[in-house]
Amino acid sequence: MLPAGLVLVGDVPSVTVTATGTADNLKLFDYRTLHVTGNFSNVKVGHDNVPIAVNNPDPNVTIDAPSSVGVTVDELGSTTQTVSIDRVHALPAGVHEQTSATTVTPTSVKVEGPKGKLTGIQAVVQVDLVEAAAGGINRPFNVVILDANKKLVPQMTVTPPQVTVKMVIQADAVTEPRPVGWTLTGQPAAGYRVTNVTIAPLEVQATGLQSTLNNLLLATDPVDIGGAKSDVVRTVTIRPPAGVEVAQKTATVHVFISPAPGVSPSP
Repeated sequence: MLPAGLVLVGDVPSVTVTATGTADNLKLFDYRTLHVTGNFSNVKVGHDNVPIAVNNPDPNVTIDAPSSVGVTVDELGSTTQTVSIDRVHALPAGVHEQTSATTVTPTSVKVEGPKGKLTGIQAVVQVDLVEAAAGGINRPFNVVILDANKKLVPQMTVTPPQVTVKMVIQADAVTEPRPVGWTLTGQPAAGYRVTNVTIAPLEVQATGLQSTLNNLLLATDPVDIGGAKSDVVRTVTIRPPAGVEVAQKTATVHVFISPAPGVSPSP
């Protein structure tokens, strides 16, 4: 057991031993019965030689082992790191990440490990965007600690070990011309009729999701022709559905009003 506040740098070193005995005894010898212990009670920060002892329960085999092994010891340090997202692969064509809606909860974690290894580290969750493209992401991810060269830093304890990543993936918007429609309300004066209606422009550039633009007819404010005896010309506002933007906001509707044949118009 290391003294409080200290930690090994790197893995516990392996110990090479030599077993000596007769051929028959060595054939029956099970190396897994060997038990190696080290005395870490007197180690200090830096390089230390730790005394070791090898317990061999087989009296027919002699074990030759080193009396100590070298280890590197450091102070146990801690730091708080903001968690960043490492985006793996790329989104397929036609979709994009709505970055303003991407969240990491909690936003930071506590990292503990050898003090000398804490400089330049970063806490990261690795998110595969191919997975995200299937409908976004909202689930926990393990936090990994990387150094400045994007290499995994061992011996780090992260609290909490997981954070929840929420990522919204949307289809890309497209722009294409869509026709503009018109609507009339009311009826002309008695003896008159509508002979034609025109609208200009006939179509405008609309931007939105392809699924929304398909077969879309852009609506406009209705034109009231109640009691009209002559042409009605109005500038109307184009009213696209939610999620659609139009390059032009208004259109001009021309309603042609003429006397009905065979009918005496009202005075």
